[in-house]
Amino acid sequence: MQESHQPPEYAAVCHILAAPAVAPRTAPYIREDDFDWDGLHREAATMSGGERLLVNLASELWSAEKTTGLWEIPRRLDAENFRRVIEALYLCRGAAVAAPAAVFRTDRLDELAA
Repeated sequence: MQESHQPPEYAAVCHILAAPAVAPRTAPYIREDDFDWDGLHREAATMSGGERLLVNLASELWSAEKTTGLWEIPRRLDAENFRRVIEALYLCRGAAVAAPAAVFRTDRLDELAA
């Protein structure tokens, strides 16, 4: 049995598609080394706007084709899914999903905004 090596984008896309809001609907389209994007986009057509955005962001990370606006991430995603996308970006760079604490500490928002 050969062990396959996945690019960091694979882990990042899986992380997004495993979000609790979409995981039951996206799981059938996740393959061992690729994704069924036609199926995922058909499924996403009946999802909420935020859920559809998660699928589109995952697709964009995988294909490197611009389909979404950066502005959509903070404006259209709830806090949990926003954090998941940021974690996926860390994964995409090959980094552990350990964002600096200051990024998500709400008690420092005023300080960070200054």
